[in-house]
Amino acid sequence: MSEIELRHHLAGLAIREFLQIVGEGGPSDFFKAYRKVKEKASYAAARRYFWILKKLGLIEPTRRELGQSHTIAKQLYRIVPGMENDPRWSAPQVALYPNTRFGGARYEKAKRRRLI
Repeated sequence: MSEIELRHHLAGLAIREFLQIVGEGGPSDFFKAYRKVKEKASYAAARRYFWILKKLGLIEPTRRELGQSHTIAKQLYRIVPGMENDPRWSAPQVALYPNTRFGGARYEKAKRRRLI
């Protein structure tokens, strides 16, 4: 795969941009491109975002192909047609888990006040 340069720092938008460029791809290829934009990104976080986007119905699995080791198959994904402009791309974790918008301390405070 050639060098992919992503512009977005937000993971959801970066994944959308990545999949628009490559057509179909997986977390490992995305992670390699995303690390150039966000150095402290982790592969676990990249996998989690792909899982969240799949749960939201923004991406779908397409096929499996052998990875570099030729022993483990990697899952490839694509954007579900018609979902390119869905607003959930900018904050997929909040879309799936609305209470995460609070953050740890604010969540506990809201919980004590029985707001959530």
